[in-house]
Amino acid sequence: MKLIDIHTHLESFRFKKDLSKTIERAKKSGVTTIINSGVNPETNRETLELSNKYKIIKCSFGIYPIDAIAKEIESNREKFPRGTKPFDVEEELNWIEEHKNNCVAIGEVGLDYNWSEFTKYKEKQKEIFEKTITLAKKIDKPLIIHSRKAELDAIEILERNKCKKVVMHCFNGKKGLIKRCVENGWFFSVPPVITRLDHFKLLVEIVPLNQLLTETDAPYLSPIAGTRNEPSNITATIKEIAKVKNIKEEEIAEEIFNNTQKLFKL
Repeated sequence: MKLIDIHTHLESFRFKKDLSKTIERAKKSGVTTIINSGVNPETNRETLELSNKYKIIKCSFGIYPIDAIAKEIESNREKFPRGTKPFDVEEELNWIEEHKNNCVAIGEVGLDYNWSEFTKYKEKQKEIFEKTITLAKKIDKPLIIHSRKAELDAIEILERNKCKKVVMHCFNGKKGLIKRCVENGWFFSVPPVITRLDHFKLLVEIVPLNQLLTETDAPYLSPIAGTRNEPSNITATIKEIAKVKNIKEEEIAEEIFNNTQKLFKL
């Protein structure tokens, strides 16, 4: 089987000691392409470096919703579990456009209402999200969307901008919102945590196979609680999708591989 992981964070410190071995395990499991997603200037550049070092890695340049408002939340950054550094969003969007030939997607980008301390910045998040959408359409790249606890707002903004090339990453919206995204022709990327979360099994049941993709979000969303996730675990996602759809694993893998190739022009 040929497999593709459309969303990882392999620049994470959790891979510093064994990234090469991690990539070799991915290759042995059948993974042919890994799309690594940046979330800010630092990780966008690290992602570019990884793609230059490892042919299997492709770039997705992004501005994570919380990083996008780093200037605004600087006074209470210690409350956020991942350090954020203020940066000029316009400058970063310009950098991404300048490096458009080095990436296959824009993401991850979107909205995040998970942190109560930062909910007063919803409008600022939306403003920056709109700018990333404008850029993605300008350079003709798919969007990889983060929408934690902000699913409806994210969908409405994408619809208003008439976005066609959209991947709902790790989507936790309700059944009605899943169907709405399906009707819009958007894709869903399914993580290995599907093995222990019924929500993703329901999502796979609802979404047609020709709108499904596979991701790991490594090092997060592992199929085994408390362990580091990695691209080789795409096999766990394929097995679970096959069970839900009652289709052979090989057929699932082939369809998802073809979906990914077309969307990202790989």
